[in-house]
Amino acid sequence: MAEQYKFSKSKIDEHTEKVGVDIRPVIELKLEQMKLFDFGRKLVDKHPNLFESLVQSPTEFHIRKKFIFPGKGEAELPTLGITQRGLVLIFPRKIGILEEETELNTVGDVVLDCIKIFRGVFPEKKIFRVGLVNEYVFNTGLLESTRLISDRFTKLSVPPDGEITIVINHPNDDYNKRIQLEAVRRIEAIPEIPGRSQTKNFGVKVIVDLNNRDMSKDMNDGSILAVLHEAQQYNDKELYDFLNCSGGENL
Repeated sequence: MAEQYKFSKSKIDEHTEKVGVDIRPVIELKLEQMKLFDFGRKLVDKHPNLFESLVQSPTEFHIRKKFIFPGKGEAELPTLGITQRGLVLIFPRKIGILEEETELNTVGDVVLDCIKIFRGVFPEKKIFRVGLVNEYVFNTGLLESTRLISDRFTKLSVPPDGEITIVINHPNDDYNKRIQLEAVRRIEAIPEIPGRSQTKNFGVKVIVDLNNRDMSKDMNDGSILAVLHEAQQYNDKELYDFLNCSGGENL
């Protein structure tokens, strides 16, 4: 059964895209509060379909967006954050708990404009790395995902109640390419037995992180788009060749 399972886009239960932007000098949350507020306000004004509620303090800065699906429910999710490395733009694509897809623009259409706004507020800062991270959860139904991963990608024998995570880093001359596979499961409550739960289905969490290796210069729009395009190309086809062990060397 594990050998027959095929990863495909139709089996994605959850999907989030994240764009990490490495910035130097680093952003000082406490010292640059006014600039950050100005940046956040401009993002909310320009892209209200992605940015909505700004949360700021001397130690925190992020933006959230409430996604509403009539008749299904709503989910308030982070769409921008600040880390020690720089910015993280977050694009929720499929929200697993609601089984709904958002209608957001493609990453390239939004990222360049957000970076343009950022440079206008912080002209002294430079961008040295951009990475596109895709996080998926593929539904494997009643097929135990520990077995699927161990049988397909290793020679290990992992028991059903065990855990398995595989991390592969396969860079080329231009890009770092890191793929992580992890066995997960969805738990649901048993209505007839308060306080008890059971496994609804199993899944494989797949994280694909592709970013530029050369960090010697401030990136322009062309070099940023090149990273995003390379990552999108890989995620659209080659990733599935790799996950399904087809097409030879696909990393």
